[in-house]
Amino acid sequence: MKYWLAVTVSVLIALAANVASGQGRDRDRDGKWEKLGCEQVGRKADRNEIRVGRREGRFSAIRLEANGNDVSILDLKIVYANGQPDDIRVRSEIREGEQTRPLDLKGRDRAIERIEFISKKDFQGRKGRGKAQVCIYGRSNEKRADKKWEDLGCQSVGFLSDRDVIRVGRREGRFKAIRLNVSGNAVYLLDLKVVYANGQPDDIKVRSEIREGGETRPLDLRGGDRAIDRVELAYRAKPNFKGKARVCLSGLQN
Repeated sequence: MKYWLAVTVSVLIALAANVASGQGRDRDRDGKWEKLGCEQVGRKADRNEIRVGRREGRFSAIRLEANGNDVSILDLKIVYANGQPDDIRVRSEIREGEQTRPLDLKGRDRAIERIEFISKKDFQGRKGRGKAQVCIYGRSNEKRADKKWEDLGCQSVGFLSDRDVIRVGRREGRFKAIRLNVSGNAVYLLDLKVVYANGQPDDIKVRSEIREGGETRPLDLRGGDRAIDRVELAYRAKPNFKGKARVCLSGLQN
């Protein structure tokens, strides 16, 4: 009996090790999940939006998580950085503390501008346990350690339409993308032009409002790694009492 008991225990330990190993492989294959944002959900169907464009990185899939209460997802749309929409069919109830399966993105690794979804707190005859919240995670397969963002300069922005130049030519290095960061007040960006070291201009379409404390998505430069002479900006700050806005430019260098 002792012999067979020892054999049984050994088999169980081996099986447990195999399961743990398999789970580890699944986690590795699953990639790195990054929280993109959360929104509270009411009892009635409501439209929510999570903006992701200010984040660097590209994602191959997303998943949704419910906290505080069960949540019903009625509609889900992803708008990529290039403006292309992607309607994902995911009408389902997410139990409190649980997540959806990974939802693959169209074309796989994509930069996301925003995620729109319609949801409501779901009681299904049960008493609510608290406020419901939906959090969205993105799966990124990129090695962030290979990326280095370098500060290229800042400018203060007046309330009227303003035009500024940030000179970058004095810096060494070549850049593959740029992004703008705003502090002090929201800014409406009217025009953005990058002039490369060889004099070639690159007009980048990015007419949009950048909220205070927010960033643009990474803006890829034409032709990949390029040396930048200067960046020309046209913008205006929102007229309110928050104070002067400050726009800072950074470049992505491998």
